[in-house]
Amino acid sequence: MAYYFGFEPTEKLSDMITEAEQIIDSGKDVSYYPLRNDIAQQIGRELLDNMLVNLISVIPDAERQEKMRGIVNKIEGATETMLNILLGKDSNKEVIPNFDYMKNETVFEDNSGNTRVGFKMDDASAKTILEGFDAVTPESVNKEKLVKALFAMNHAVVDHFITRFSETLPLGLIKRKSVPVAKAGINKALEMAINKLLPQLPTESLNRLVGFYRPFIIEK
Repeated sequence: MAYYFGFEPTEKLSDMITEAEQIIDSGKDVSYYPLRNDIAQQIGRELLDNMLVNLISVIPDAERQEKMRGIVNKIEGATETMLNILLGKDSNKEVIPNFDYMKNETVFEDNSGNTRVGFKMDDASAKTILEGFDAVTPESVNKEKLVKALFAMNHAVVDHFITRFSETLPLGLIKRKSVPVAKAGINKALEMAINKLLPQLPTESLNRLVGFYRPFIIEK
């Protein structure tokens, strides 16, 4: 038994991944890096859509929604800028490890046979996340446990999609050193979003929030 984090990709992302696999498997004489770059950017967009953009709907107040939207826009901008810096015009040989990582460690099937973009979680993170979600009920909410759960989920996501993915990229020293800085900035922005959001939400909205995030955690 193991726990995974994963979201269902859009048809656009699914088609991009399938096309890239077919091109690489066929040995077609084309540059792979544009495919890799486009897929990485699309994963980033869909990840943020699933984790943050769609979450705005659980905020009951329009003014607070707008403030959260501002934070989300900053995170989106930082993520896109970071990917633009990291993703270059690499040789096909250099791109293959990126595709292997995406294919073998970033795409999996859930229990219903549906494709998910995500990863296997470590037991400690999964335990923290599930305990936090279970601490939210219609009758009561343990916000401390919920905050720990959301921090753990966000840190696991950032680690997989930024830190570990960047390890497969042929980066120079300067770009390599920029990764932990970018990671820390994104984590800080995510934590700020959580700290601003949770105290403002009534119990009903917190239950909706957990209901929104729980399907991303898959036991298989």
